[in-house]
Amino acid sequence: MSVCAVIAEYNPLHQGHLYHLACIRERLGEHTGLVAVMSGNVVQRGDFPILEKTVRTRMALAAGFDLVFELPAPYACAPAETFARAAVDIIANLGFVTHLSFGAETADLGVLQDLSERVPATLPKDISLAAALPKAFPDAAALFTPNNILALEYIRALRGIGITPLPIARRGSAHDGRGSASDIRRHVLSGSVPKRIPFGELWRQELRAGRAPISLMKQEGAVLSRLRRMSMMDFLMLPDVGAGGLAQRLYHASVGARSLPELYRLAKTKRYTMARIRRCVMAAFLGLTDTSPPPHIRLLGFGKRGGELLAKVNTPIISRPAAHRGQLALEASVTDQLTLCMPRPEAAGGEWRKGVVKL
Repeated sequence: MSVCAVIAEYNPLHQGHLYHLACIRERLGEHTGLVAVMSGNVVQRGDFPILEKTVRTRMALAAGFDLVFELPAPYACAPAETFARAAVDIIANLGFVTHLSFGAETADLGVLQDLSERVPATLPKDISLAAALPKAFPDAAALFTPNNILALEYIRALRGIGITPLPIARRGSAHDGRGSASDIRRHVLSGSVPKRIPFGELWRQELRAGRAPISLMKQEGAVLSRLRRMSMMDFLMLPDVGAGGLAQRLYHASVGARSLPELYRLAKTKRYTMARIRRCVMAAFLGLTDTSPPPHIRLLGFGKRGGELLAKVNTPIISRPAAHRGQLALEASVTDQLTLCMPRPEAAGGEWRKGVVKL
């Protein structure tokens, strides 16, 4: 049986994601096993997700996944190369995944593989891939879209481990267009939940309970306070800050900013993307640091065929958080901050009260 993995944030899960899963089944067969490696309670754009991870896990299981694993916070809030390599490392260590599928504007695997071989192993660390790659390869500049760049990182990370890449052409609007995850977040944060949003009942439950929408702006003062107490050396030690001038910009912006949007604006330049600035700020707030490959594999969700697949796992898996407090201390700290960003903040310790989600 084929087993296909998907690396995702599902922030939130939308119609495009459902289309992606339908395409996987069409290509590999209806009985294909589906495994997700999903960002936990922090996401790559340097923010908290709009729904906490157990709710997004429920949505993923309802969409058809058999197992959902967590991409730990230091890798979930990281640039494309680190994000991709950490997630692929988890997938490879499971020992039973045959394919990795991802959405891309260019679904021609040959084209993507050719580009991935042309891209050098090391690129300038102080500018984004989106800026560096078109300059390095002007003949292919139009191909370096955000999803294609992430696809290249997946393909590079998959080299030599025996898992087949399966790109699926993205359908519909642009990355942040109508119906996209960012479009849904904008509507929900403004108080308007789209009528045709997938898993609407789960959304309504979370909204009624005051657990959604989650917004970092509820902790704006705490974030600014943390940054104002940091030294220049503290900023230089942040992951992804690089050896250029970003640490200095963040340091001076934290002194002058009176709001998070102002801080982002003061630190922003053409050289440093907004996503990178937000990741650095989030890393400072949450205490995220550079680490070795993911030290553990944690199970978040278990679907109808989950047992069949788990029987094939050849590495230890964490399924009872309370029994692994040392290994999950950082994730617990992240969750404690996220729950303060809910409309009705929750008490600390939520990481230990919630186990594996079962369909």
